[in-house]
Amino acid sequence: MSDGTPFSAVLRRPRRSLLPWLAALWVSTLPCPHPAPTQDASSSHALSSSLRGTVINSVTREPIARALVFSPDNRFATFTNDQGHFEFQLPRIESNPNSPTGGPAFYSSSVQLMARKPGFLDPASGQAYNPQNAATDDTMIALIPEALIVGRVNLPSSNQSDRITVQVYKRQVRDGRPFWAPAASATTRSNGEFRVANLAAGTYKIFTDELLDRDPITFDPAGQLYGYPPLYYPAAGDFASASTITLEAGKTFQAELSPVLQPYYPVKIATTNFPTDGGAELSVALQGHKGPGYSLGYGSEGIGGTLPNGTYAVEATLRQGQRTATGIVNITVNGAPLTHASMAVTPNGSIPVNVKDELSANSRQSVGFMTIGRFSREAKADVSLQPADDFDSTGFASLRPPLKPNDSDLVLENVRPGRYWLRVDPYRGYVASAVAGSVDLLRQPLVVGPGGASLPIDIVLRDDGAEIEGIVEGMTAASGGARGTASGGPVPLTAYVYCIPLPDSPGRFTVGGISGEGNFQLQQLRPGVYRVLAFDRQQEELEYQNPEAMAVYEGQGPVVRLAPGQTEQVRVTLISTKE
Repeated sequence: MSDGTPFSAVLRRPRRSLLPWLAALWVSTLPCPHPAPTQDASSSHALSSSLRGTVINSVTREPIARALVFSPDNRFATFTNDQGHFEFQLPRIESNPNSPTGGPAFYSSSVQLMARKPGFLDPASGQAYNPQNAATDDTMIALIPEALIVGRVNLPSSNQSDRITVQVYKRQVRDGRPFWAPAASATTRSNGEFRVANLAAGTYKIFTDELLDRDPITFDPAGQLYGYPPLYYPAAGDFASASTITLEAGKTFQAELSPVLQPYYPVKIATTNFPTDGGAELSVALQGHKGPGYSLGYGSEGIGGTLPNGTYAVEATLRQGQRTATGIVNITVNGAPLTHASMAVTPNGSIPVNVKDELSANSRQSVGFMTIGRFSREAKADVSLQPADDFDSTGFASLRPPLKPNDSDLVLENVRPGRYWLRVDPYRGYVASAVAGSVDLLRQPLVVGPGGASLPIDIVLRDDGAEIEGIVEGMTAASGGARGTASGGPVPLTAYVYCIPLPDSPGRFTVGGISGEGNFQLQQLRPGVYRVLAFDRQQEELEYQNPEAMAVYEGQGPVVRLAPGQTEQVRVTLISTKE
């Protein structure tokens, strides 16, 4: 086994020689980065001790051979053997090197390990295994096998050599609400086959990009253009109608798509009312069927490209320095070029935000100042807008920085037209209310018109919130689990508690950590009715805003009713989730 060669040394070597060098590392003895012990143990102050473990497949529980095991700080790296085992020689530090016996020894508590291998998902950032006792633990590291989508795009034989791109979108969750985001893409081979690898378990949709026909036998630059519009699996004409693909870890899904050749026509759209430095974001969708797939470009003469017959909504956001402007136009392509369309672009506006605090004197005194750029402002809350659109991942709006000394005005800048969810993160207390006119922004989206047209947002903060104190049962794992050890003793788990408001409750979602003993405390909760759940890992895909998705957790956590200033005691059973 390796004796702990620094992983940084591995990374500094040329990429071409990385794997052969690491393979040699596993079967040979290389210089140790720490002082090696001498033959005279009584005079040694850094004795080595073994850290052992096994890398397994999280689905099959089988050992994984030739997996790279390393420490995130790049001090150690080695390969597992044919049985999935690995071992490091770690330094043992003497607490009193001046004593005749060297004093009692202890092992570094900062040792963390990660693993990777092709065919398995890379470990997430910050996900590392921390052995409890380097001298006795047999650490078990579980790797999640990748899921794949493979298949074929069928084009006529005359176009079979053309490469077409297959796009993969994944259903993700942001603040408890689902949306679709790009996950991966692949270009077909000359025979039309494609392979999309390194996918995590989840729900996906796939479709083909547009492809213009460039068959040298039939292509006439001066004649009619032909192309393949987007095709959404299995044979839908828009994203919403496409079938979802549910992937499990380690599974492969087969898909086949057959785009149909159609006439394409030139499209030109002039933009007015806003000078631009060339930056632009464009979206093109069949009218009433918003989603990805169709595209146009932006240049010195405005928006242009080609589209097949259909009625489209074209939206553009143009940039000039820090300023932005947005326009939208509906166009119809009907058997002829479209060359005289125009889009009126309106500069995006700003929305004032008023934060009124009804905090106690002590809380108000503890509110500090935040420095943003050159100036500071009183820090009461962070306020932002998140797109309510299923596909918009760029239309966020946040508070502009202060522009002068004592600038306490809160303004959301460059807000594009659309629907938004308001997010407020108070520095003290909780959000008692947030409204724009008669619209309750804690329950309903904010609708913004052209030029940022919207009523001011009024937010009220209070600090008479409720509190939940509790203990989580089942905070230890039996030996031998993927997150435990084989040393015979229980191992504390990292866990998280989720306070989820029930439907029609005015409560606000809250998540907190749990101590190693299983205790937790949630403070300044907005009065309301909540279900309290505890999980053994973070639930990034939890759709807590969706009552149907949360129905599966009925009976798995206590329900509490919280009034202002109330403290509730609860006991929660830990919910174990898959790797």
